[in-house]
Amino acid sequence: MIVDNGSRDPRAVAYLAALATQPGIQVIRDDSPFNYSRLNNGAVAHCRGEVICLLNDDIEVVTPNWLEEMVSFAVKADVGAVGARLWYPDGTLQHGGVIIGAGGVAGHAHLRLPKGSPGYFGRAVLQQELSAVTGACLMVRRTVFAEVGGLDEQIAVAFNDIDFCLRLRAAGYRNIWTPFAELIHHESASRGPEDSPEKITRFQREVCFMHERWGDVLAGDPHYNLNLSMRVGDYSLDRSPSRPPRRAA
Repeated sequence: MIVDNGSRDPRAVAYLAALATQPGIQVIRDDSPFNYSRLNNGAVAHCRGEVICLLNDDIEVVTPNWLEEMVSFAVKADVGAVGARLWYPDGTLQHGGVIIGAGGVAGHAHLRLPKGSPGYFGRAVLQQELSAVTGACLMVRRTVFAEVGGLDEQIAVAFNDIDFCLRLRAAGYRNIWTPFAELIHHESASRGPEDSPEKITRFQREVCFMHERWGDVLAGDPHYNLNLSMRVGDYSLDRSPSRPPRRAA
């Protein structure tokens, strides 16, 4: 299931048209303004599978058994979202799971960690439960997706995946990250950087939304030690002399 959100490049349009003629592939054309939550909710509504995988168009597969690895967790009754290990093209880590509260709302664990490094106490190479995973490559059962209402369409771009994972957690599900499903994430290859006045204003609005809905939860991630820095979520010690107390969510 491919959602074509207003592609204009003639090569992309021709490629998608060719794909649409293949058995088992459906292409949905949607020219409305970009809203990640609405586009994915619409795609899921057209799907028939029991397990849903949200996948950005800037993802490149590395491990051939990535789907099997993620499905092995997604089908468990107590699991909500499952995330993968995503690398930048330069070989540093783009997504090692998400730390709630890092950077203000949420940040990627072990961001830019060099390939081959085990990370903090081996956490960059171990399957584990985390509070959230990125929507760039996220797997979830269809019934669970529907149970929590899918992605919130009030959040068009940033943090809709975090909000979704937190709602899964509030519903009693565990979110899992596995390093054995590996993909390359060419981050923001389609939309570009968030550097225009319009994008900055929208981002600030979404930050406010998250603080209004999840303010208490953002104060502390149960999967991240309270003595570690929340500046970027890199597992370094918080050496701030005037650090206010935080509590686990």
